[in-house]
Amino acid sequence: MKKYIIGVSAFIALLFVIALAIGQSDDSSEFTETPDGLFVEGDVSLDESTDKTFEPENIVSTNTSLSSDPMAFEIPLAIKTIPEQILVRENYTTSYNKDTKCPNWVAWHLEKEKTDGPYSRRGVPYYDEYGNVYGVGLITTATARGSYMTDMDAESPRQEITDWDDKLPNNSHGHICPAADNRWSKTAMNQSFLLTNMCPQDEDLNAGDWAGLEVRCRGWAKKYGIIFIAAGPIFYNGVTKTMGKNKVGVPDAFFKVILRLDKKPSALGFIFPNNGLHHKLEDYLLSVDEVERITGFDFFCNLQDDIEFEVEKESILSEW
Repeated sequence: MKKYIIGVSAFIALLFVIALAIGQSDDSSEFTETPDGLFVEGDVSLDESTDKTFEPENIVSTNTSLSSDPMAFEIPLAIKTIPEQILVRENYTTSYNKDTKCPNWVAWHLEKEKTDGPYSRRGVPYYDEYGNVYGVGLITTATARGSYMTDMDAESPRQEITDWDDKLPNNSHGHICPAADNRWSKTAMNQSFLLTNMCPQDEDLNAGDWAGLEVRCRGWAKKYGIIFIAAGPIFYNGVTKTMGKNKVGVPDAFFKVILRLDKKPSALGFIFPNNGLHHKLEDYLLSVDEVERITGFDFFCNLQDDIEFEVEKESILSEW
């Protein structure tokens, strides 16, 4: 009996030590519940000396109003009121402007696994067994031409396929979310050819420096696992040039901002004049803060404020 009592006492003492250790461990950090019911560690530091690896799930999303996806760090916020219709697609979200007939912005996150796939742009549109286009629905000769399709979900007046009969010389359909970022899905590939994802863009820019950045983005997604992108047109003094009966605005320039969330989060900003001149990628480089000032959008506003401040104040291409 005495041995039994001693044994029980030792076991209780061991449990007390374990409980004390667990309690001390739990007290060392705080957790925050996000709007999506996720619990993430609240003390997120930008100190490179720590061993903490920055994964998207370790970043608190503070704004999920436009998407139920807790990873939607790419969704920007307009600083001033503009015409806006939010359209959520398989692989991107777009803010459509019925005044310019162009997107205000298109935003998507590009994962390593989605940088390639079996579905080429040469197959667009892809049809289901009922004759509907995957992710788009019924199209007719009045709403589609080749791969390009009028977005019937967009508010009228909208960019129509017939507006391209009156396109300016040397202008082509400029994808904002590129077709090659959508090769993993028939629906995604089809939807990348909706005109709400298009702007009139100088064809040499489209096939040149703009396309070069698209290739770099896919490389960064493979390197870092996932990146977050927002891009769109810039009209410096409102719409001054148009095409077609619906007066589709011809942008003066295009912006793109890119975010990664690895051990040290980082972001890049770019502005490309809408012309066919060729430059080094560094010549288009700006901080995200500067792109915000020019465009009037608050990018990566879903991030915690301290992380957003750090990533937006400078762009260092050599660190990518």
